[in-house]
Amino acid sequence: MSCEYSPMARLLWLKGCAMKKILVATHGRLASGVKSVAEVLLHEDSAITVVDCYVDESDPNEQIAAFIDGVRPEDDALIVTDLLGGSVCNMVTAMQPEKHGIVHVTGFNIALILECLITGEAFTPEYIDSVIAQASTSMRRVVLRAGGATDTDDDFFG
Repeated sequence: MSCEYSPMARLLWLKGCAMKKILVATHGRLASGVKSVAEVLLHEDSAITVVDCYVDESDPNEQIAAFIDGVRPEDDALIVTDLLGGSVCNMVTAMQPEKHGIVHVTGFNIALILECLITGEAFTPEYIDSVIAQASTSMRRVVLRAGGATDTDDDFFG
């Protein structure tokens, strides 16, 4: 589990300001991969805490509970898990994070995580629902057309 914060995040915490906190808890090392992607694309990953479940003898219940206990009422907090109905999702659900003002999302993609990291919006259920709707539109089957062009709505590099 990682709990390192950038100097700015530490300063905000010391001043008692709201902090953005995202826990990514997954089977295997997917959570660490998500944190790595955030660092590569945004050069910022301090808001992300990871729990890579079932890769060693550590107890993910303790790590997740520690995250929940560390969220203050003024913080914006989100927990994302990898698979609806999976053991990690069920573990988080049993801890009832919503009673602590924490939104729980399962079945995420990278677009959802990145949007939550860069937004200035509070992590309200309504806002997170809109991010889920937006992020789910970024998943598509890519089809090559004649000449090697892809059949997508826009040309990212062009």
